[in-house]
Amino acid sequence: GAVECWGGSDYGQADAPGGRFSTVSTGDIHSCGLRETGTIECWGGNRYGQADAPSSRFSAVSAGDRHTCGVRENGAVECWGHNDHGQTDAPGGLFLAVGSGWSHSCGLRENGGVECWGDNASGQRDAPSGRFSALSAASSHSCGLRVSGEVECWGSNTFGQADTPSGPFLTVSASWEHSCGLRESGEVECWGLDHYRETDPPDERFTTVSVGRFHTCGLRESGAVECWGYTFNGQAQPPVGKHVQISAGSYHACAVGEGGAVSCWMIYNGAADVPGWLRVGGLPITGSGGLLEGGRVTVPGLVGVAAAVLVVLGLVRRWLGR
Repeated sequence: GAVECWGGSDYGQADAPGGRFSTVSTGDIHSCGLRETGTIECWGGNRYGQADAPSSRFSAVSAGDRHTCGVRENGAVECWGHNDHGQTDAPGGLFLAVGSGWSHSCGLRENGGVECWGDNASGQRDAPSGRFSALSAASSHSCGLRVSGEVECWGSNTFGQADTPSGPFLTVSASWEHSCGLRESGEVECWGLDHYRETDPPDERFTTVSVGRFHTCGLRESGAVECWGYTFNGQAQPPVGKHVQISAGSYHACAVGEGGAVSCWMIYNGAADVPGWLRVGGLPITGSGGLLEGGRVTVPGLVGVAAAVLVVLGLVRRWLGR
């Protein structure tokens, strides 16, 4: 039951509290854990109140971009945080599970139907009819696992993230612009954007899989965590030990250990490394450097005014809560 997190922690999203947890969910700049008592505790970025979990008892939690949703013990869904697209306006009725995406959310009804709310600019809210056993809400697309074992995705398909392969799966996970599923054989199969080899899983057997923004993590049958893809912030460098559950966020990841406690950390090449929020062309700078003592800036590969401008823009994005 211990949770351990790694990767970027610019907002404290990898600084997990102590105590025993049953599950953990990682968002963009915050994380939330469901304690064994049924209460939810969140940590990390909280500009929109996404880490201010209500003091109720829940059976499930899902951290999204700037909002969070949970399923109460009575089956009702409650969401909190940013609501610019209605992503926290959960409908009434009973649910079995909930998924929080970037600006939309989806819930699994007791009858197996999927209902989504919030942003629908790419059709990510237009869930198909039929019965599902699991779901996952991403940035601009969503995926669900049908009771037959087939995976179906809907919404944006710019990079093929909604082009699901045929055949039965046990689980499905969707994030920024790629998706992954766990086959009955224990193999992981991914589709969509492959900028950092995030859709190239190792040839191993897993019990579950979780998709982050540019990285993916799987839980081996031995309980060991293995991640692949983008690793500048250390999110693809998991800790050793046996774990029972994992969750990959934007630039960090978390795992629940056997003991029930949550422990999160960040891995950089050095104390002054460039944080994940400093970007060029929408992608993180890969390499060391950053703000040093006295305000001096060093960014390998970038010089003079260009480097300074990038750092200032990064600081402004951080201050604004991105």
